[in-house]
Amino acid sequence: MENKHSHIFNFIDEISKPETYKQLYPDEREGIVIAHLYQRVKLGKYENDAFGADEIHNIFESTMTEADKRLVYVKERINKLQKYFLKYDEEIQLYSFQEYGLEFCRIAEETLRGSVKPTKIKVICFELKERLRECQDDDGKLEEWFTIHFESFHPELKQQIDFLDRQIDEAVEKLRNDTLAKKQSPLKLLQIISNDLEDIQEKNDQLRAAFSETYSISILLTEIDTEKVTLLNHIKNTSRFFDTIQSRLRNTNRRLDRIQPKIKQLFFTLSQPEYSAKIDRFIRFLLKYSELEGKGNDKEITFPKEIETIFSAYKRTKYIVIDRDKDVFPTQAKPRKKYHRNPKIEAQNKAVLEKAFKNTEIIDDWIQQLFAELQRKKELNISEGFFRVLEDTNNFTIATKVTFGVIENAHKNKKYEVKIDNTNFVKNENIALWKTIIYQN
Repeated sequence: MENKHSHIFNFIDEISKPETYKQLYPDEREGIVIAHLYQRVKLGKYENDAFGADEIHNIFESTMTEADKRLVYVKERINKLQKYFLKYDEEIQLYSFQEYGLEFCRIAEETLRGSVKPTKIKVICFELKERLRECQDDDGKLEEWFTIHFESFHPELKQQIDFLDRQIDEAVEKLRNDTLAKKQSPLKLLQIISNDLEDIQEKNDQLRAAFSETYSISILLTEIDTEKVTLLNHIKNTSRFFDTIQSRLRNTNRRLDRIQPKIKQLFFTLSQPEYSAKIDRFIRFLLKYSELEGKGNDKEITFPKEIETIFSAYKRTKYIVIDRDKDVFPTQAKPRKKYHRNPKIEAQNKAVLEKAFKNTEIIDDWIQQLFAELQRKKELNISEGFFRVLEDTNNFTIATKVTFGVIENAHKNKKYEVKIDNTNFVKNENIALWKTIIYQN
């Protein structure tokens, strides 16, 4: 019985053994050498992906200072890396990567690449949403969606959320640091901040797209009508997952909101004329170092020695007019007028906004659906699409916006071609449209 329990694996016990942690996670110098070797293997520099001891020595030496070279024993480090990262073939006397070493570098590479390249959240969620919409009424296909499509995208979607979260953190931190740059000229600072804001806007667009797509999937999940216990459990777990995703996206969005005061403060500072700051410093200098001296019955101001005394003779005016510099002496803010809230009007406005938001989502969903159909069939009769939207929504404005949205997006993309036949009409009741076909090249 004791022998049986002795073979039970305990992760904490194993990783806590002497030297095990250091062998699994090399120090900075060893890790950089491993990264160099991994990059060269990827580039095909070594025949059969094998390299000699002299190659490892050269990389170590090229990444070390003279002091390191006197203190560090490269041979001992190579022996240490042979535990999990490298393997040595005695017959050919060459080293190569163990699978752990390759996986270690792959994960690090993918994580770091995710901090700079645009995320694929919108593409992943759109693909999941379209497949879910196609199988909503088929229990068999729904089971396949949960166990195959969703499970395959599940880890990548979580990873992409991590990437976007980290990208926004880094973009916001860069903006904070740039706004505090005191040595930059105002023009250069504005250019830097403009680039930062453009980058944050791009990240924000990705965030909004993720919000929209995950929200659409959550709605589709609530609309599934089934009594199968397995499907109900899948719906419950998947809905919980997307609720967690949306919670993370909201937290990320709050971090974006926090930079607004910083931006306002920056542009308020930049909007002040440069001479105002100089005048303020000059006045403070005079007040601090000037003195009032008595000469007989009169008193004179003695300026600091750095300031030359200016004498001027002028006829005293009858009326003294003092022009106040509003930048140096701003007027006191007037009290804000308070407006009483009207719950009835607020409810009406809220209903109008909710309807507008809902119509926008419907328009976006139809545009994406029609483009998905175009990609499948390689051509799309958008004139017929107009009547399909009109029949489904019973809203002429929505159908019109969907039609123009599809045509406009197709015009902007070179892989699509829009052909309008003004001699051929697609008719339905009292409405007639020129036949318009979109082809995918």
